[in-house]
Amino acid sequence: MQKSMNNWDVIVVGTGPAGATVARDLALAKRKVLILERGQKDLTMNIPRMLRNKEMLFLDMYKTMVRGIRTGGSSALYYGTAYLPPLELFRRYGIDLSEEVAEIKKELPIAPLRDDLIGPTAQRIMESAQKLGYPWQRLDKFIYQNLCSPKKFPFEAQWNSTQYITEAVQNGAVIFEGSRVEKVILQDNKAVGVQYIKDGLTQKAYAHTIILAAGGLASASILRSSGVSGAGNGFFCDPLIIVQGVIEGIEAGNEIPMATGMVCKEEGYILTDITLPRLVYQLFTAQALRVHRIFEHHKTISVMVKIRDSIGGNINSKEGFSKKFTREDQNKMSKGNLVAKRIIEHAGAKRIFRSAWTAAHPGGSVRIGEVVDSNLQTEYKNLYVCDCSVIPTEWGLPPTFTLLSLARRLSKHLIKTDV
Repeated sequence: MQKSMNNWDVIVVGTGPAGATVARDLALAKRKVLILERGQKDLTMNIPRMLRNKEMLFLDMYKTMVRGIRTGGSSALYYGTAYLPPLELFRRYGIDLSEEVAEIKKELPIAPLRDDLIGPTAQRIMESAQKLGYPWQRLDKFIYQNLCSPKKFPFEAQWNSTQYITEAVQNGAVIFEGSRVEKVILQDNKAVGVQYIKDGLTQKAYAHTIILAAGGLASASILRSSGVSGAGNGFFCDPLIIVQGVIEGIEAGNEIPMATGMVCKEEGYILTDITLPRLVYQLFTAQALRVHRIFEHHKTISVMVKIRDSIGGNINSKEGFSKKFTREDQNKMSKGNLVAKRIIEHAGAKRIFRSAWTAAHPGGSVRIGEVVDSNLQTEYKNLYVCDCSVIPTEWGLPPTFTLLSLARRLSKHLIKTDV
């Protein structure tokens, strides 16, 4: 059974940082916006639920990958780290984000944490790294620090894109949660609507402009189902490990994660401190076959190693995927692991081990310059993509700031062209 809906100016598929920004900006510009979100609002880190909802996937028996299928997308799960977009990279593709970066900086709370909000393990790791000569420093965060104290870090203090979705709805946008888009409806070489499933019913909605912001796996899969060439031919997933050790007497386990770190651009990896939620820590510990360590969360010091992996593999029309990591990827991880181990060892940690590989924010599957142009439009008129999938090269960084900037630029383009 099918239902159809008409008369929207814009349909935005997905509510992560990019989708939420475009929806909000266009709603503020008085466009009629329909937002389709596959998940529901959920701000918890519930591992069984994530597995059921396909937010946690398996690259192979020993490697996992995490994505956000919920209102807010990956920003409902992230640690609020605001890495500056690599402006020169995007200029090579005809995209100047400098104006948008400046606007986002004014709009959102982007700054390193003040002294009293740097936790004991982050401080100890930073001091150790700096004494060893590494360029370790405080990282910019999307955090309203006026809401925080050394012993209090309320969830609402960290910006996430549900705030933009709320603002979009307050300005007239309509959101349908629990709506999984299957394909884009194409006519005469242009997009005119989407087909989606909600409450077991196949439904259709029509609009002048369609924006896919469903994430690095889903957007590519939707495009493949719609017949868009090139989508899903290769992707990155920024794999990471957590290097952990025990320090007796430290008050670990309850601090703002990723407060400090360093980018090793030439080496192809980043390192940061990281304090995992207790259940996630226990999962990683068990996954690494260190079951006897699952109750040592309160005295564990950890460094995350995230690498810039090669683009490869494939995503099909059913969100099935395959990917093998190259020898170069494995070498990057090994080198990052050695540096992380050296830093926490120097900090006084004992009984050091590393987690199994996991991965975050898959992307690069609908690349600028290949599948979309510099305005993020596909080969079909009025069909745009704006999420991690459009990043044109290997990545290896938290992408939120970049996605916000790309989305703001797209919003301006659509408003200018009178969408």
